[in-house]
Amino acid sequence: MFVRLLTLLLLSVTMSACSMSGFLPDWMSDDVAGPEPPSYRFLIAIKLKEIVGNTNAIGPLEISAPTRVNSLRGASWMVCIKAQNGPLLPRFYAVFFQRAQIADSRLSVLIDQCELQTYTPFDWVAEAASSPAIAR
Repeated sequence: MFVRLLTLLLLSVTMSACSMSGFLPDWMSDDVAGPEPPSYRFLIAIKLKEIVGNTNAIGPLEISAPTRVNSLRGASWMVCIKAQNGPLLPRFYAVFFQRAQIADSRLSVLIDQCELQTYTPFDWVAEAASSPAIAR
């Protein structure tokens, strides 16, 4: 009798959880990430100090194109920044966008795979001075 009651209870909890799933947000949906951020270069340029710290200590920068990823905050667009710090190995930073806004940034970790991205030169001073409508 106890086993039947326990089974019935477990079955009803499982079924109610399935019916409640429609009320929970889908963190991996396209709505969370939004469209590819059109002015990502401008947004990164104006927030660069928050992303890399001391902008006077970094050398030439390069930037990757946005890549769709699933991060801890849900579906996002990731852009990598490559900073040449003199003769040392370059530093990589990952910037995450959701709904065309910066949601998070960090020093790149292995799962970001920023080392494998294709980069183009990034003149962040010129990008910061441009308007978002013109930014690429």
